[in-house]
Amino acid sequence: MINVRWMQEADLPAAAEIHHETFVRQQRSLEWLQCHYNAFPQCMGLVAEKEIDGVPTVVGFILWLQKSGFRAEAVLELSLLTVSPVHQGQGIGQTLITTSLEQVRGFLAEQGSTLKHVMVTTRADNAAQMLYRKTLGAEIEATLSDFYSADEVIMIARHV
Repeated sequence: MINVRWMQEADLPAAAEIHHETFVRQQRSLEWLQCHYNAFPQCMGLVAEKEIDGVPTVVGFILWLQKSGFRAEAVLELSLLTVSPVHQGQGIGQTLITTSLEQVRGFLAEQGSTLKHVMVTTRADNAAQMLYRKTLGAEIEATLSDFYSADEVIMIARHV
C-alpha cells in the first residue's frame, strides 16, 4: 500500500537520492530540493511511502508549484514527478498525482483558493505524457524546440 503525505525536511535525503537516480543529467539534488522545500507554500512537495521490511520508505515524490502568485483561482505546475527506478511500473506515479492533488486542493481551499488549471512541461519523447493525459486530462498546447536536452512540450489540464 502507498501512503502519500506532505514532504518533511527529514525526507529530503531520500528524495534527493531518487532525484539523482532518475534525473541523471541534473546536479546537486539535495540542494535543489532544499530550495523547493523552503519555498512552501509556493512549492508544495508530497512523498509516496511504501513499507519495506516493516519500515516506511520514501519511494517517490511530486512537486507542485503555484504560478504567478497566490490567486483566488490557482494555476499549478506539476514541476516534478519521480519514482525510484526499482518501484516504477507499479502505479505509484498515478497515485502520487491523484492523491497529492486532492491534498493540494484541500490546502488551497484553506487559503481561499480553488484550482483552475494544471500545467506540465516534459520532454516531447517522454512516455509520461500518457499518464498526464489519463490522470489530469492534460493536452499538449506548445512545443519548445531544443529546450533542455531535447524538445519540451507544455501540457495544460484546464478546469481540473
